[in-house]
Amino acid sequence: MKVVLLLFACLLQVDSANILAIFHFPCKSHHILGSTLLKALARRGHDVTMVSPFPFKDPMENYTDIDITGMLEYKENHIVPKFVASHHSTMYDKMTFSIKNAEEVVELFLINPNIRKLLNSRKRYDLIILNWAMNDALLAIPHHFNVPVIVFSSIGSSLLTNKITRNPAPYSYIPNLFVNYPNHMSLMQRLNNAFWSIYFEVLDCFVNEKIQKKLLQKHFPNAPPLQDLINNVSLVFLNSHYSVEGARPYLPNMIEIGGFHVEEPEPLKTNLKAFLDAASDGFIFFSLGTNVKSSHLPKEKLENIVQTFKKLEVKVLWKFERYFENLPSNVLVDEWFPQTDILAHSNIRAFVTHGGRLSTIEAAYYGVPIVGIPFFSDQEYNIADSVNNKYGVKVAYEELSEQSLTMSLLEIINNPMYRNNAKIKASILRDQPLKPLDNAVYWVEYVIKHKGASHLQASATKLNWFEYMLIDVTIIVITLVLLLFISVYFAFKCIINLLKHMYSKQSKKVKQGKKRN
Repeated sequence: MKVVLLLFACLLQVDSANILAIFHFPCKSHHILGSTLLKALARRGHDVTMVSPFPFKDPMENYTDIDITGMLEYKENHIVPKFVASHHSTMYDKMTFSIKNAEEVVELFLINPNIRKLLNSRKRYDLIILNWAMNDALLAIPHHFNVPVIVFSSIGSSLLTNKITRNPAPYSYIPNLFVNYPNHMSLMQRLNNAFWSIYFEVLDCFVNEKIQKKLLQKHFPNAPPLQDLINNVSLVFLNSHYSVEGARPYLPNMIEIGGFHVEEPEPLKTNLKAFLDAASDGFIFFSLGTNVKSSHLPKEKLENIVQTFKKLEVKVLWKFERYFENLPSNVLVDEWFPQTDILAHSNIRAFVTHGGRLSTIEAAYYGVPIVGIPFFSDQEYNIADSVNNKYGVKVAYEELSEQSLTMSLLEIINNPMYRNNAKIKASILRDQPLKPLDNAVYWVEYVIKHKGASHLQASATKLNWFEYMLIDVTIIVITLVLLLFISVYFAFKCIINLLKHMYSKQSKKVKQGKKRN
C-alpha cells in the first residue's frame, strides 16, 4: 500500500504536457490500446493528440484526433484476405508478408495529407508514443519534433523490441513469436527456435531495415542514420505480463503493462443481460476479433459452426457482422458485443477466439478458458501458450469442422482443469502492486520529467554489433593465444635445433677421437 501511495505522489508532481501518439496501423485492437492510455493521460490534464484510422465520434476534453481513415481500405483489400489465407503460409511466407505489409502501411501513412500537414506544423510536443510494427522509419518523426519517444509493442516482447534496447533473449528458453513452443523447449524445439530466430534477425537486418532506410531517405532526407534513431528510443511499453508470456529478463526501459486496457465491467443492456442471466447451464462467447471476422469465413466453415451450436446444450453468443438465417434458438447474434463485460459474466463457460493479444489477456484477466482458432502473427503464439499451460485448446483453421469444434468445446466445458488453470492465470495477472494503466501513466510522465530518461538505457545501445558480440575481444584473445602457441612452437623448435646442433657437434668430437686412436 505504501508503494502505491508513493507512486501516486510522484504522479501528482508532473506538469501538463503535449503528447503525440502515432497508432498508424489499421487495426482496431492497436487503437484500443493507444486510446486507453491517451484517455488516462488526458484525464490527468495532459494535452494528447492521437494519429489513427479510428477517430472518436464524440470529442473528449484534452484529446484531439488526427484522422487517417483512408488506410482502412488498404486493410480490407490487402491485409484481411492474407490473414484468412495465412493458414496455408510457410514460416518464410509469414515473415516476408509481415515485412512487405509493414512497408506498404508506412508508405501510405507518410503520404497521407494529414500527416504531411502534421509534419509541416510548428506545434511543439513533449513526447511521442509510437506503435511498433516494423516501422523503424517512423522514428524520424520524434527526431523531426526533437522530442523523446516511447515505443509501444501491442504484441509484447519480441526480437523487434529487443533490438531497440539490446535486451538479452536467449534462444534456449524464449520462443520466437513465429513458433508455437513452450518456454521449456525440447532439444529439437530449441534447435528449431534458434534457427528461425537467427533467420528472422537476418531477415530484419538485411531486408526490413534496408526497406526502412529507403523510406527514411525518401521522406526524411535530413534524418540521422536509422540505427541512431533506434538507439535514441527512451522506453518500450510491452503489452504483456509474465502470467501470459512467461518470465524473461527485461532491461529497466522495458515496461510490462499487459492488461492495462481491461476496464471494470459495466452493466449489460437489458436484452443481452436477460439472455446471459437465463443461461443456467452456461454460455459460450464466439468472436474472431476485428480483422478476420466471422463473416469473412467461407460458407462451409460457417455451416460447420452452426451445426456445432445446434448440438450444444449451452447458449451461444456469436459476434457476426451480417444477418444470418436459420440460427438455432440457443444462439444470439450481433455485429458487436461488449467483450470484456461478457467475459466478466459469471455464467460464461468458454471463449472461442482468434487468439489476439487483447482477447487472450482479457480472457486471462477474467479466468475464462479458451478455444483458439488462430490465423496469423502473435495469435498462434498466444493460443500455443494457452494450450501449453492447459487453460485452452486449439482448433487449426484448416481442421475446423463440426466434429473438431464440438469436441474442443465439450472438452473445455466438461473438464474443470481448464477453468481452474484459467483462474490461476487470472489470480497472477490481477496480483500487481499498481494497476497496469497507472503504471503506464507513471512511466510516460517519468520520461517527460527526466527529458527522455537516457539513464534507463543500457550502454549496449552505444556498441557496434561486433563490440556487442565481443567479436573484437574474441579476435584479440584468439590472436594472443595464437601468438602464444607460435612463440612456444618456435621456442621449442629453437631448443630442439640447439640440442640437435650440440648433439651433432658432440658426435663429431667422438668420431674424431676414435680416428686418432
